Amino acid sequence: MATASQSIREIVSKQSSAAAILQRFEIDLCLHAEESLKQACANLQLSIDQVLEKLSEAEEKENGDLRTNVAGYSLSRLIQHVVRTHHQYVRSELPRLAEMANKLVGEHGDGAPELKQVENLINALHAELLAHICKEEQVLFPFIAQLDQEPEGRVTLNGACFETVAQPVSKMVREHQSVEILAAEMRTLTNGFSVPAWACPTYIALYIGLNQFDADLRQHLHVENDILFPRAIEMESALTVRS
Repeated sequence: MATASQSIREIVSKQSSAAAILQRFEIDLCLHAEESLKQACANLQLSIDQVLEKLSEAEEKENGDLRTNVAGYSLSRLIQHVVRTHHQYVRSELPRLAEMANKLVGEHGDGAPELKQVENLINALHAELLAHICKEEQVLFPFIAQLDQEPEGRVTLNGACFETVAQPVSKMVREHQSVEILAAEMRTLTNGFSVPAWACPTYIALYIGLNQFDADLRQHLHVENDILFPRAIEMESALTVRS
């Protein structure tokens, strides 16, 4: 847990969710790197108690998310979990990571040319994932939720642009594979998100954030590929047989 006496550099290095919280309070990770959190808050006229509270909440949420077991969720609850946990994370985190990468390219791009490639990969992931999750939320997920609520085995397509749920599921899985290729390229390019010895706190925060995003993406795709989609196909098949 972060303390008031720890430096900004130390807090960012030890708590993966800290950088986003500090940036929300407009604490520059590099400018205030060697200051204690107490000093940085005093210089910026911030409430140290409020910052510590938000850091603690973020750490608790981070640990709680790691313990979440969704295997027993209904299809509707699984969809809610995916949207609220993983889709919202994509929407909030990738723009933040892209902004840090862009800043680092400007400051360290000459000495670390891979940073430009990192920035390009983040932007590519953002574009692909944003289009992907919009299709899921607008087309596929509403149909799966309908399957979950059909009484007495009566299943209808209600104007869906596919004959069976397996069709859009197959397309989403292919798109997942495309995203996984980009993520693998990111891991290789960054040597498993290993920062150089000279890295500034923003550099450290970027790679920690990318590592955390990579872990969330793996869980995100696992929940959809291995739990949500197979169960939706199985439920549609069972409802169709009974109808």
